[in-house]
Amino acid sequence: MVPTKKRMAKPAKPFLIPDEPPPAFEGFSKETFHFLHSLKKNNRKDWFEAHREAYEQHLREPSKALAYAMGVYFRENKMPIIGNAKTSLFRIYRDIRFSKDKSPYKTHVGLSFPLEGTKKEEWCGYYLGFEPAATGKGMSIFAGGGIYMPMPPHLKRIRALIAAEHTALTRILEADEFQHYFPTGLSGDALKRIPQGYSEDHPAAGYLKLKSFLFSSDLAERELLREDLPERLGERFKAALPLVKFLGRA
Repeated sequence: MVPTKKRMAKPAKPFLIPDEPPPAFEGFSKETFHFLHSLKKNNRKDWFEAHREAYEQHLREPSKALAYAMGVYFRENKMPIIGNAKTSLFRIYRDIRFSKDKSPYKTHVGLSFPLEGTKKEEWCGYYLGFEPAATGKGMSIFAGGGIYMPMPPHLKRIRALIAAEHTALTRILEADEFQHYFPTGLSGDALKRIPQGYSEDHPAAGYLKLKSFLFSSDLAERELLREDLPERLGERFKAALPLVKFLGRA
């Protein structure tokens, strides 16, 4: 009898858990602001644990929904920007290992939207953040992006790019749409003197002195409460896309 080959059993199909329905962004709320103000006054583990449900409901879930909605906006508008809960959200826990301030929790909401292909340590993209204002009333809001405090090798490449292509940078910054949303242009902490290797009379001397390369747009507190916040942010971010792509080349 001729032996027959055993038929290989087909591997069992993995059991797939259906994806959760995408969260709908309905705006942040007055409760979001109230939680942040209260946390700033009660930045302790026992207080936070007693109010964890409020944190999840009024901060974490709306932030996840906004990250998802921004990702949809970026894809629909063919913008090479990443927006999702895994990439965009930050942990609320502070790293207190080397800090004199041992408060365990961050008292702000922050979402990051990086340019595709950029390294984590060479971040370039957009950021939305808000926290209780120093006056104790209302929110201090940042809606913009750029590159914050790059490491020396990255900073050196950014300056080289600006020095070589300052005309293109100026054209980007002077574009009507960019100026409409970002009239203050490109700014950040700066050196008092021009970096070594560049002359004081370089046409881009002001930009070459920068240590951060940031742009920001006015965003009213009431806009954080709106369902169309993703579109409002998206319009601003789209106007700054040429600048983000420019900086991302460094």
